[in-house]
Order: sequence, then C-alpha cells, then structure tokens
Amino acid sequence: MQLHIGGYIPTSFLDYPGNTAAVVFFAGCQFRCPFCHNPELVISAEENETAEPDGILADLAKRSIFLDGVCVTGGEPTLQPGLLPFLRQIRSLGLKVKLDTNGARPDILERILSEELADYAAMDLKAPEATYPPACGREGDATLLPLVRKSIVLLMGGSIPFEFRTTLVPGLHRIEDAPLLGRMAEGAPLFVLQNFRPGHTLDPGFSSLVPFSMEFLEEFRTGLLPFVGEVKIRA
Repeated sequence: MQLHIGGYIPTSFLDYPGNTAAVVFFAGCQFRCPFCHNPELVISAEENETAEPDGILADLAKRSIFLDGVCVTGGEPTLQPGLLPFLRQIRSLGLKVKLDTNGARPDILERILSEELADYAAMDLKAPEATYPPACGREGDATLLPLVRKSIVLLMGGSIPFEFRTTLVPGLHRIEDAPLLGRMAEGAPLFVLQNFRPGHTLDPGFSSLVPFSMEFLEEFRTGLLPFVGEVKIRA
C-alpha cells in the first residue's frame, strides 16, 4: 500500500465521538491553511513518515478487542493512493472507521461511502464561500469550491452519521459569517465549532493570535442554529 503515515496514537477517547479509537495521521495535504497546527503533516509528506502501515495494522489486530474503531486523519487522508485498501483491512478486523477530511476529493469520498468503508465522517468547512480559497491557502483557485460543494452533497445524501466543523480564527472569521456557513451546510444534523489554538502554526504570523472569547463562540453558534440540527462548541 502506498501510504505516508505521519503519526499513530494507539488509544484515544477524544477523536471518535462515543468510541475508543486508535488514530492514524496521514502526512500530506493539498491545503495550506495558515492557521494549521499540524504543519509537519502538511508539507514534505515523505520526509515526515513515522510508521509503516503493516506495523499499524498488526498493532490494531492485537488490540482490536479493546478498541471500537480507528480515526483516519491528517494531513488529508483522501490524498493517499493506498487509503481504500487500508480501510478495507481495518474493516476486516471488525473495527469502525471515522474519516476526517477537507472535502476536496469528492471522488474518493464517494468511493468510501459507496463501499461502506466509513461509519462516521467529519468534514471541515473552512470559511464562507467568498473567502474559502484564501482561508485554505489557495488564493484564486476556482476549482476548489465545486469540489467542496460536491462533498457536502455526498455526505448530506449518504447513510452514515457526519459532522461539519469550522475552526474559528481571529482575522479570518466574523460573526456575520455564521449564517453564510449555515447556508453552506443547511439541513445538516450537526455543526461543530472549534476555537483557534495559538502556538505551532503553518504561518508563523498566526502563532501568537489571541483566540476568540467564549462569548464570540456562543454568538456564532446562535447564528448557525437556524440552519442545522445542532451546533456544538468543542474544546
């Protein structure tokens, strides 16, 4: 399998809601979000490989009795040529799969859904449509939004539980963006808001930004609620 794996957590109680899961971090991403807090997983995928797929699968097989599932995240998992065979092998161990994705590879997402290789999906919605490309570090990229829109439609029309989620970043998001994001995700069962974390970011200029207040997050949540079933603020 052709996979670039940049990290592995044998046990997590946070990454797959309601489940005890291992977490596999794939290295490489087509986005360059300036606020990304995993820059080592975004750039130079081959240089940041830390584990072999066979070793991870062997560990999952030994520990499958203690695990509910596996969260595949990144970076961006859908860029990996060997992702589908890897998911099939996880499935063969009797483990559930949660997919984290940026939604820019709807072709791969469609195959995952059609083959029933995931039980839960979390898709990032980076920003309202007008500012989507720059929020992803893809200024002027006219190909991006149609791909994201298709992934939204796939999840909305699919059969697995899912969430849309946005990391709220000072300088990139305003209260007025809440209904704009809500319209993008209209009818979704769950929208998750995450507050920006300063520190180690892809663009060093974002590393010392002060996160939004809880009052801002609550007001943003209120602006989203008319469009979706539930809005959670996740620490």
